[in-house]
Amino acid sequence: MSSTFPFPRLKRMLLYVSLAASLAPPTSAWADDAKALLKTMSDFLAAQKTISFSYQSSLEAVTPAFEKLQFVSSGTANLTRPDKLRVTRTGGFADLDVSFDGSSLTVHGKNLEAYAKIDGKGSLDDLIDRLMTAGVEAPGADLLASNVYDVLISDVTEAKHISSAFVDGVECEYLAFRTPEIDWQIWIQNGPQPIPRRYVITSKHVVQAPQYTLEISDFKSGADVAAVSYTIEIPASAKTVDLSELQSLDELPEAADMGDLK
Repeated sequence: MSSTFPFPRLKRMLLYVSLAASLAPPTSAWADDAKALLKTMSDFLAAQKTISFSYQSSLEAVTPAFEKLQFVSSGTANLTRPDKLRVTRTGGFADLDVSFDGSSLTVHGKNLEAYAKIDGKGSLDDLIDRLMTAGVEAPGADLLASNVYDVLISDVTEAKHISSAFVDGVECEYLAFRTPEIDWQIWIQNGPQPIPRRYVITSKHVVQAPQYTLEISDFKSGADVAAVSYTIEIPASAKTVDLSELQSLDELPEAADMGDLK
């Protein structure tokens, strides 16, 4: 056996021990701190009547051969409370323009030359509830709710304030939360504008624990938000279809497999 073998192994072991110690379960004060920081973010977002931001998202999928793939999309979001929303998303399999004007939801699949329109008067909270009830996956949409804290914290069994961190060079507070079905992490910007900069959801009961990641940039609120129309101009060549026929609503190709349950 080489005389140099034990040292790198010991070094790795010390590194792991050090990392494990730094991630030891927090005291109750830290848990309360995590919830307090999350509540501060929620209160700030709820107080903003008009918001716009850019985002990048990535969704992992696990193939039957246990290969993990990551599908990346980017887009923009404009929101006017209580009942206006315009979201775009462009990825490898979808080019979507989505608008809710308080009375109907329009989804335009620009790459499909098709659109769907669903009547439904109500607030953004009502829209999010209806989409979730209909089984439409919209990860990250909970950050747009008027009561972000209540939505996010409802099933939380454990909360941690891990550390400070930097996202795109901006100092944030790094928080981690556990629920029975998923773990999620959030990086909240420090300072007078406590916005979410990074949000990661882990499906912990799916093989290889795939994650959804949302990163937010160019956040604006109030008078800084550029005017936007909440009515989509549909090209005359686009056909009307049922929402279920817009196969590329999510970020995965049709054949991708998210993995089998353990």
